[in-house]
Amino acid sequence: MSNSMNQTMNIMAPPRGELPCWGKRVDLGNFFVELVEAGSRRINVRLSKCFASISFDSDEGHSSLAGDRLRRYERRAYEFIVAPPGFPIRGESTSAPEVLVFVFDFDSIRQDVAAALQVSPDILEPRVIIDGPKVLTTELAQRIRRHMLRGDISKDYLRALCMVLLVDMMRLPQTHARSGRGQILDDALLESVLTFIDANLDSDLAIENLARLCGVVTHRFARSFKAKVGEPPHKFVLNRRINQARRLLVSTDLPIAEIAYTSGFSSQSHMTTTLRRQLGLTPAQLRDPAT
Repeated sequence: MSNSMNQTMNIMAPPRGELPCWGKRVDLGNFFVELVEAGSRRINVRLSKCFASISFDSDEGHSSLAGDRLRRYERRAYEFIVAPPGFPIRGESTSAPEVLVFVFDFDSIRQDVAAALQVSPDILEPRVIIDGPKVLTTELAQRIRRHMLRGDISKDYLRALCMVLLVDMMRLPQTHARSGRGQILDDALLESVLTFIDANLDSDLAIENLARLCGVVTHRFARSFKAKVGEPPHKFVLNRRINQARRLLVSTDLPIAEIAYTSGFSSQSHMTTTLRRQLGLTPAQLRDPAT
C-alpha cells in the first residue's frame, strides 16, 4: 500500500474533484473500494459521486464543520459516514486510522440497494449518514479488509461483500421506513449540513433541499434547525451569504457581479438591495468606506 507520508492534500486550497489513491484500490465496475493504511492524513475533496468510509480504529483530529473553520472531532472505531455527491470532505489528523473507502455512483446501485432493503427505489436518495459502530458493518468491514490484504482477490466475492456493507450503511432507520424521510436532525447531521451550506452558497439551498440532504422531513428539519442554531434555515443561509459577500468585497478586487453570484445572490442588484436592507450599506460603500 501507499506510504502514509503521502496522504497529504492542501486543505486550504480549492477542493479536488477526485480522491487520491492512498492505499490498495480495487475497481469493481460502478464503484471502487480502497483500503488506506493508518497515518498522518489531510484530505480536501468534493466528489461528483457518493463517498463512504468506515474506520478500523478511533480517531481525533480537525475537520471543517462550518465553512473555513477547522474544529476538533472525535470518531469511534467502526463509525462510518456516507456523503452525497458534492459534499465537502475536508480535515486533518496526525494519527488517522486505517479506513475502508468507497466511491460510487448512487443511481447505478439504487435498484440493488432498494431490492436488498425491500423498499421502493423512489424513496432512496443520496444523503448524509453518520452512524455506527454496528455489528454487521463491523464484521463486513473486517472481512473485506482481510480479503484485500491476502492478495488473491476474488472480485466477484469482494464486490458482493462490499455491496452488502454499502446496503447496511445506507439502511434506513425504522422512523424512515414508510416515507424514506426521518424525524430527527441530530448534532452530527446538523454539523454536516452547516458544512454543506458554507461550501455551496452559490447553489439552491432551499429548506426542502437541505432537508433532503440529510433525510429529515422538511418541517421537522426546519423546527430542529431553528432550535439548535437559533434562527430559521433561510435566515441562516442569507446571513452566511451576506457575510461571504462582505468579506470578499473588503478583502478582494473581484468584480461586484462575480461576488454576487459566488455568494449565492441571483444578480448584482439583488445583492445590493439585500446589503442595503440588512446592513444599511451598498457594495461600493463596503469596498470603499470613503464613498
